[in-house]
Amino acid sequence: MSLQMWNRISRVFFMTTIAMAIILVFQTRAQAATCKVAFEDVGTIIGKGATKNLAFEDAAVQCFDKKAAKAKRNLKAINEDAGLDIIDVCANVVCQG
Repeated sequence: MSLQMWNRISRVFFMTTIAMAIILVFQTRAQAATCKVAFEDVGTIIGKGATKNLAFEDAAVQCFDKKAAKAKRNLKAINEDAGLDIIDVCANVVCQG
């Protein structure tokens, strides 16, 4: 093979690699998911993650944090029953989007 042929092959390989990298970057961003949950007492929570499961997990954690903070303000301390109620509600959130 001549030097010109190797140069063409290397250019094609390089351009293909760059194109694939660009496609993967945009594809990764497109896969980001959200989990939106509306509560009367703490408002709307939007969980974000790379997948639906991670977005759900983020929403559940935010739910627990907000509800626990509100309970601490109202009760000064969270008892076991209140804590279990918060866990039950936040572990069973239903994503709207």
